[in-house]
Formats: sequence, C-alpha cells, structure tokens
Amino acid sequence: MRSRSANWFICKIRYEKVMEDGMQKKVTETYVVDALSYTEAEARIIEEMSMYISGEFDVVEIDRAVFKEIFFMDLMTKMVDGEAEELLKAAKKKDKKAGKEIMDRDFDSSLAHAVSNDSHWYKSKVAFITIDEKTNKEKRSSVYYLVEGMSVHSAENNINTIMNGTMIDYVICSVSETKIEDVFEYVPKVTEDK
Repeated sequence: MRSRSANWFICKIRYEKVMEDGMQKKVTETYVVDALSYTEAEARIIEEMSMYISGEFDVVEIDRAVFKEIFFMDLMTKMVDGEAEELLKAAKKKDKKAGKEIMDRDFDSSLAHAVSNDSHWYKSKVAFITIDEKTNKEKRSSVYYLVEGMSVHSAENNINTIMNGTMIDYVICSVSETKIEDVFEYVPKVTEDK
C-alpha cells in the first residue's frame, strides 16, 4: 500500500462507447487527475483519455475533490486480496475443488490474476479522535480519503494498513464504492540533455 497527497480533481467525460453487444452508447465516466488548477485538470484528462478513446469525447464536468490523499494498492496487495475474495466465494459455495485450485496457484498465475483483477475506488470518511485537555472531552475531526480495493472489506483493510503507522486514534465512519474508473497521477516528463 502507498498513499499520495496532491490537488485532486474529479473529471467527467462523455463519449460514444462500443458495448459488449457491438452497439454504441453515449456514456459518462468519472476519473480523478492530479493537477494544480481546473485548466491543468482539463488538459491532463484530455491527454490521458486520448490514449484510450479513438473518437471524440467531451469533458463535461470538473470539480475539486473532497479528498486530499489517495491510498493505492500495490500489486502484491491485489494478488492477496483477489485470491482472498475467490477463496471466500468458494467457501460460501462449499466448493472444495475451487478452493484447492486457488491455494495451489503458482506465483506467475497469481500475478496474472492480480493484473487482470479489477479493483474499485472507495470514498472513505475517517474520524481522528483527540481529547481536549481543558474540557477532557473527545473531539473528532473528519477527513475523506479515496481508497483502492477489491471490495468494501478490502478497502477497510487498506485504510487500516496505512493508518496503523499513525499514533492518533481513529475510527472508520464510512466506506462507499464510487463510480470512479481510474486515477491519473502526475508523472513528470523526463527530458534528455543533448
């Protein structure tokens, strides 16, 4: 797990998407970009989506995100969480054969599974608990995070993984799945000296 603080913007784009049945449908998808301004956010989402969408698309909305920090899953976490989800499904179905196949996977197939396994983005509200020294009363201050996970349970575990390194008490107030498709971090372009 890793976390990243930045100025995050939520961008919605609208375009004609080819569906699984071959029909085209107008869709609106939500993405998050790291940018310093609304103008930069629009330029960044256009640049990023131009790689994935061959036709025309419109940026229909840009808003500043309520979260300042995002928790990203690493590949190993995706492998563990993805296989844990599969094991849970096999256990619910009482499918011992499927459970054994998951446990017997080698590293290469686990890696392929993790890469192909879709993670989701969850909005989380976390309250930090402090005690007012004068009044001796508990005070809570809430912060929102965007957390990558395979499920709500996985997202909660990911929050705890990051927060376990802090000294302050906290409580996870809510975790809810979002419609965010992907997050695009700013990566500086490397220029070659001639």
